[in-house]
Amino acid sequence: MLSTIVAGALSLAAIALIYKSWRTRAPAFFYLGIGVLFLSCVGWSFSQGWEFGLVYALCIPALLVWPFIGANQTHHPPAQNAPIPKQIEISFKQSATNAGHLLVVLVLLLITSLLSTLAVCLHFPFDITGKLALVIVILPVTWGMLIYHYFAVSKKGKAIASYLCMAVISTAVLIYVPV
Repeated sequence: MLSTIVAGALSLAAIALIYKSWRTRAPAFFYLGIGVLFLSCVGWSFSQGWEFGLVYALCIPALLVWPFIGANQTHHPPAQNAPIPKQIEISFKQSATNAGHLLVVLVLLLITSLLSTLAVCLHFPFDITGKLALVIVILPVTWGMLIYHYFAVSKKGKAIASYLCMAVISTAVLIYVPV
């Protein structure tokens, strides 16, 4: 019980030191706060076991920081030259365009990113668990890059054609190239 109280006090001290480094713009307090945070990680791991202790050590400072944030909250008067919000214009053409983008992003690009990620990752020299873990990590990145590319290009038809080619090539690699 005493080690838990000490670990909690170290977490509070780490947040206080980092707060002081922010208020005084002194990097020495920041580095000292990081060191105390590391010591609190060790203290929490010692008192609760490393599985739960590390979670407590990293989550409790995130909760303890809110009183410091509340102490620095300021209220500014409303801006005098606030822009007027645009009116929402709903048209059938705009709705159809947005629905098309939705289908491309959620269906075509998801399938393309999944097939291409599988085609690449399944040929790494890992066991199947490692390959699938790599797919889980890389899939959102691939999907996000394809979405960014889709919205960045001006010729959406050429982009969609390239995504379809990419999906077909990835499917052929998955079917015909041995793993």
